Amino acid sequence: MTEEPDDTTPAPGGTRSTVAGSSAHDVVQARDVNGGIHFHRAPGQDNTTPTPRQLPADVRGFVNRVRELGELNALLAREDHLHRRQLAQAAGHFEEAIAAFGAQDEAHWEATTLANLAGAHYRAGRLPEAASTVDRALAAHRALNNPRGEGNALRLLSDIQRAAGAPAGALTSAQATLDIALHLRDHRLEGFWLITLGDAQRAGEKLADALESYQRAAVLQRRLGDRSREALAWHGAGETYRRLERHAEAAAFLRRAAATHRELGDAWNEARALDALGTTLATEDSQAAQRHWQEALALLSGYDDPRALAARDLIGRRLAAD
Repeated sequence: MTEEPDDTTPAPGGTRSTVAGSSAHDVVQARDVNGGIHFHRAPGQDNTTPTPRQLPADVRGFVNRVRELGELNALLAREDHLHRRQLAQAAGHFEEAIAAFGAQDEAHWEATTLANLAGAHYRAGRLPEAASTVDRALAAHRALNNPRGEGNALRLLSDIQRAAGAPAGALTSAQATLDIALHLRDHRLEGFWLITLGDAQRAGEKLADALESYQRAAVLQRRLGDRSREALAWHGAGETYRRLERHAEAAAFLRRAAATHRELGDAWNEARALDALGTTLATEDSQAAQRHWQEALALLSGYDDPRALAARDLIGRRLAAD
């Protein structure tokens, strides 16, 4: 259920890069960690604006600029394309970054970006591509002895396994993920990965365990001030209460999740919560269910990835059948 990549930490430091002299080609300039990416149009080129946060096609120009590539990878993972579910574009940018890191033997950044690419494929519903990519990321992080990266890859693997209808494998991967967070004594990772564990437990019909995981995750996210992930935990709890046929509690949690995602401008997760809320209310208040499904369908109208198209089709069939 998780909706954002996690293994995207940029390289530390405050070094700035500068552009001096002239170039026959467009230049991508990375500033300090908090500065962002600047684009410089080559002389004589047209005045169209380059696509923000897009690597140039020829990655050989990034020799000895590993920090800039790392910062760019982090921006790609956290900003425009993923937030807007422009997932094909995001995947293309990650593939370019992977090629650049591989050419420079930067194994850490290559492994990190492989996980981000797997996340983009998973979000889009491209499960075979996600599975093959996350296997590469997991092997790479294990070879690097990077437990945080390994845990993030296992989190993605659990989500992929659950979506593919393999709840036992999803639960094993999610538990291994949480074990890493507990070993590291990292509450940020624990709070995030508990949501993955709850999802896997719910898929495996371990509903009491799932509620405990979601509740613990919500407490940690509240302490950390992460409202988005707190709302994801509420969503998971709501779905679990619905499975337990405790519809009033389910609806309450799903309403809170939808409202928070709306406040944060997260249309995708708001739509998911409204869809689940409609399903929860369908037998008791069909008009309210229809209204929530219609709202969810409207929120999903701008997305064209396979997962979004499948969600729109399912909601449309629910509306037609009700």
